[in-house]
Amino acid sequence: MGWGERARRFWSGLKQGERVLFFMVGVLLVFGFVFWLLAITDTIDVLRVRDVYEGSPEADKGLDLVRDHGCRNCHNVLNIGEWGLGPSLDGVGTRRTYQWLRAYLEDPARQMNGKTLHNGTYGPDFSEFSEREKDLIATFLFAQKSMPGSANYGAPPQ
Repeated sequence: MGWGERARRFWSGLKQGERVLFFMVGVLLVFGFVFWLLAITDTIDVLRVRDVYEGSPEADKGLDLVRDHGCRNCHNVLNIGEWGLGPSLDGVGTRRTYQWLRAYLEDPARQMNGKTLHNGTYGPDFSEFSEREKDLIATFLFAQKSMPGSANYGAPPQ
């Protein structure tokens, strides 16, 4: 018995629902392979990085503070950290001005109309930070930029 005969016998032994499921899985595998092949050959640019970090010595010091204060326990920063607990901070420098970020670090409740967890219960209480630390964190956050096509790309700040 040849390979073709075995395949026909296998296919004829399947129920209608099993045939549909088998066919759908096959179609998904083919589409997935084609998509992967197009992506790795740069035929389509789905793998292009669209979030950038405009680093500087000051921003790097702010990154150290973000790490030290556990911001990634709730936020996604530089594509590392938790999703869903707090908003992603990737691209926040495109969505917010430096002044807005600095004002948030000064008084989160006022900037967010009372809707914030940065009161020392869940997130850090920014009133305990020095002015220099707030400046460094705001500089780091403002350096988080998004390019068009990124999920983090929002309307430019007003």
